[in-house]
Amino acid sequence: MNKAEFMTLLERHIVLMPVHERNELLQEYAAHFEFGRQNGKSEEAIAQELGHPVELAYEILGDRYVDPQLYSPPRPSSAGFRIGSAIGLFFLNILLVIPMGAALYSLGVAVTVLLVACLSSPLLVVADFVIHGQFVMYKIFLALIMVGIGLFMVFGVKNMWKGIIHGTLRYIQWNMNTVTGRERR
Repeated sequence: MNKAEFMTLLERHIVLMPVHERNELLQEYAAHFEFGRQNGKSEEAIAQELGHPVELAYEILGDRYVDPQLYSPPRPSSAGFRIGSAIGLFFLNILLVIPMGAALYSLGVAVTVLLVACLSSPLLVVADFVIHGQFVMYKIFLALIMVGIGLFMVFGVKNMWKGIIHGTLRYIQWNMNTVTGRERR
């Protein structure tokens, strides 16, 4: 391993150090290479004497050590990125998300109407009796069955609407985070 490889690897593994400490440390190791070169040693021999950069970073940082593959510092978002993200999300939303969302909300409304119809079926039986003047026993039994189905559906419909609204709000928040660059990694 030559000096450039050593310094690059060391710098990548001490990225969490404060900038001024990191620069001082890198200057010290650069000085070691310079001193060794003046004494006739090769860069490879100096790097071998100093030790492996990852092990050095682990010793230097101790508990603060984080593998750089697991850590990527947030990058500042530029105006170009924001504009590009907004345009991309606009077309994604217009072509895909809004139609799918409309279908999902339509399904929710349809299931809610079915629930209301099931729960109001006894009122319809009473209205039928008032209008036609006929009392038919099977209609009462069907109305009771429909009420039972409606009571089972109440909790499911409630949770369905919670999920739809929560998903919509999370999607809107994701859109805003994407455009502002807060969720880039």
